[in-house]
Amino acid sequence: MEQLSEFDRPWRPESWLGVTGAWRLTGVGLVLILMAGITLLVYQTGGTSTAYLNFILIPVLLGAALMGLWGGLAFGLLAGLLLGPLMPLNVDEGIAQPTLNWATRAGIYLVLGGFSGWLFSQLRQHAARLFDQAYHNPVTGLPNRESLEQHIRHLMAQAEGSEQPATRVFVISLQMDNYADTISALGFAAERPLLMGIAERLQAVAGSPDTLVYHIHDDHFALLLPHRSRQECLATTQEAVEELQAPFEVLGLPVYVGAHAGVSSFPFHEQDAPQSLLTKAWMAMHEASQSGRRYRTYDRRSNDAGRQTVELLGELQSALEDDQFQLYYQPKVTLRRDELCGFEALLRWQHPHRGQVPPDRFIAQAERTGLIHALTLKVLDLAIADLLVLREQGIQAPVSINVSARNFLDPDFAQTIIERIEAAGLPPCALEIEFTETALMADPDQVIEALRRLTERGLALSIDDFGTGYSSLAYLRRLPVTTLKVDQTFVSHMATQRVDEQITRAAVGLAHDLGLKVIAEGAEDSQTLAMLRELGCDAVQGFGVARPMPFGEALQWARHQTVEPSLRRECALEQDDP
Repeated sequence: MEQLSEFDRPWRPESWLGVTGAWRLTGVGLVLILMAGITLLVYQTGGTSTAYLNFILIPVLLGAALMGLWGGLAFGLLAGLLLGPLMPLNVDEGIAQPTLNWATRAGIYLVLGGFSGWLFSQLRQHAARLFDQAYHNPVTGLPNRESLEQHIRHLMAQAEGSEQPATRVFVISLQMDNYADTISALGFAAERPLLMGIAERLQAVAGSPDTLVYHIHDDHFALLLPHRSRQECLATTQEAVEELQAPFEVLGLPVYVGAHAGVSSFPFHEQDAPQSLLTKAWMAMHEASQSGRRYRTYDRRSNDAGRQTVELLGELQSALEDDQFQLYYQPKVTLRRDELCGFEALLRWQHPHRGQVPPDRFIAQAERTGLIHALTLKVLDLAIADLLVLREQGIQAPVSINVSARNFLDPDFAQTIIERIEAAGLPPCALEIEFTETALMADPDQVIEALRRLTERGLALSIDDFGTGYSSLAYLRRLPVTTLKVDQTFVSHMATQRVDEQITRAAVGLAHDLGLKVIAEGAEDSQTLAMLRELGCDAVQGFGVARPMPFGEALQWARHQTVEPSLRRECALEQDDP
């Protein structure tokens, strides 16, 4: 087997705690020389009647620190003998030491040396345990993140050294898919056997002695691969992920956890630090999890996008306070009469430096952080203010706003909507709530209860992006909705893709059978509009009708449309006769 270099070996921070080999022999020799010198000093200064004999404790303590309990006993006994019967009490007068005198002193040296050696051994063991805890995971015993960073730093120093060839270092970051659910179901008694099983499989995958496995935190592991090609690294990554797909035997039960991974490497495009290398591997791992892939390699463009997302989230709160948000409105028109039947309010962020920020850059992240609550209330207030202006102009078309699944998990959300509409003096049916099918997945019973509270007070509800979510027909029949919106993914391609046309046809038929009105999103051209009219779709929205526009333009657009008396009645969409 090839000899590992100093940089390839795992870094052992506790190595200084024990002195071994040639250094120990050298230390013993120095202690013996020091004892001999002190013995000579005591004899030359007149014997044990002088205070110089106490200097012998210095080499005894040094020997005890160096050799531990047995070394301390040995050096204590040796000191007692050197200053024992052969050493006079008074050299000038030739007076020998009394036996009790030197025997007592030898016993004291023996006890001090032994106790000191034991104490130094205990301190060394305790320090070793502290270092081990600092650099190893207490459950699996694998080196932890700090140890990984130290090893990466050594490998980077090797790559930069003039006498050493540049080395390629790969970091594979792995995290389990179902770890939290497993621990929640089986309890913490399952944690140790599960983590030990994961560690054993990863060590089997590592195989080569220079491929090291690290336990970063909980279900987060890492592999370090120095001196490898990209192909070898990806092959190892795939093997590790596949090994973790097989069930584990935990508390007598087969447990599936699965895993996803991310890969980063050094040297990269710029000078890296160990923390940066780990961060990049973690980011790639997170992207793999979000995309449903088993593993991904680090992409700098994703790093830039992620950094911008974090910056945007940091600026979101101040944007709410500084009124940087506004609503754009996209009209909905009936297909039978080509009349305005409502508007969908679409949020836009007018950033003072970045310009207009599209919703897909911040909505999903706001949902995960809880800022979505303040953002939704902002949309509600803006929509209510614009609704008042519309009604002052004699336009009774309702306005719909999009609501996140996180909003429905707030028990006071439905009541807040009702109170703000009533405070503005608007009829509840002036506002329509749009939500996606995925909103049900968080807590179906709580979401359905919130929806019922809204419909009981007269608000209209619409399922947005129908066909792209995960709710079942069993949930659909329980929902108190009035409208179903077919997602533009199907509508925009129905003229060229037969399967999309069939899906749209089925969605329209299903909605009508359930007594719901149907609005098709993504109607981009006259051919699509004609097909939707043939299918019996009730209303459409899309670029083929009108693009989203600021409120002032939307108001002007509405004034130029043919407005029948039905639109001037309260809640025109519901009053429209078949």
